[in-house]
Amino acid sequence: MPAERRPLRVLHCPTDVGGHPCELSRGERAIGLDSIVAVTWRGPFDYPVDIDLGLEGASRFRRLIGRVQLFAHAFGRYDVIHFNFGQRFLPTVGPLCLDLPLLRAAGARIFTTFQGCDARLPTNCPVCCHGNGRCALTLARTRLRAARASARWSDRTFVLNPDLLDTVPKAVFLPYARLDPRTVPPVFPAPHSGALRVAHAPTNRLVKGTEAALDAARQLGGLVELDLIEGVSNEQTLHRLAAADVVVDQLRLGWYGGLAAESMALGKPVIAYIDPRGRERIPRAMAEEMPIISTDSCSLLATIERLATSERATLPDRGRASRRFVERWHDPMAIARWMARVYADPKAADAGFVPEG
Repeated sequence: MPAERRPLRVLHCPTDVGGHPCELSRGERAIGLDSIVAVTWRGPFDYPVDIDLGLEGASRFRRLIGRVQLFAHAFGRYDVIHFNFGQRFLPTVGPLCLDLPLLRAAGARIFTTFQGCDARLPTNCPVCCHGNGRCALTLARTRLRAARASARWSDRTFVLNPDLLDTVPKAVFLPYARLDPRTVPPVFPAPHSGALRVAHAPTNRLVKGTEAALDAARQLGGLVELDLIEGVSNEQTLHRLAAADVVVDQLRLGWYGGLAAESMALGKPVIAYIDPRGRERIPRAMAEEMPIISTDSCSLLATIERLATSERATLPDRGRASRRFVERWHDPMAIARWMARVYADPKAADAGFVPEG
């Protein structure tokens, strides 16, 4: 850590998954830290980053070279290196973790945030471990070994989903820093006599339970107008979410995602499946204030039908509760100030994140 009085140098890397590192870094800069985001390649939603190696589509060898270059760039240059999505610069070789011990020897403090299938146990959400990518079931053991290696060498670890505490038990739950509500004026649901406008923006249809949303829209016919948002930028997604009366996030994971935080910032009631066990592992006040309408794939049809008919008049108040919740629990500036204290003294994280005011 710096002995002289200069801004703390912070590097968020090597991914922009969920936009969390980007908004957190922006908040850190706003409070005076010298914070940047460097990624091996940008994700599909065009979140703002400072360094992009542009390695999407590159060979495994070229990607490894890029990670080595990023490691060389970071070595000895930053006071804090904050890894996201459970990733590091260099792969684990058997039981050996190569990069983190070297970075610590060079004087950097190491922090790691886990965000989902980077550390999720398949038994907690079998459908989350699928396909041939990083979330594949065949890589579950590799992911868990890497997560534990990261936790061993990190000064503190954080999880954005409570169930990940099963994998990283000494981690601290941290709310998403997805979107600064100061930059987004709310568009609360307004009374109208037309179909209930329901937005759903799945990054993965299987994991998010999209088929249930499509089926509910088919069965409810003219009562509901479903806007299925896919393959567009984050800016376009926000524009379409703003036009919705209600947003469906996910119906299978057991926790809400960054999309829900964005939707609540816009003043929208949000439907998502919330595992009761997750509520027990977050701050009690957060659990008590959470306005999300907990619904799974089996109950979605009934939930949407109620919101379109007998509970239609509750939507404006639900939207205002959503906005208040985001302003209190998902404020990137407040999270950045808390994180700055943790960067200076990792023991400050012991009590968990507490909102300001």
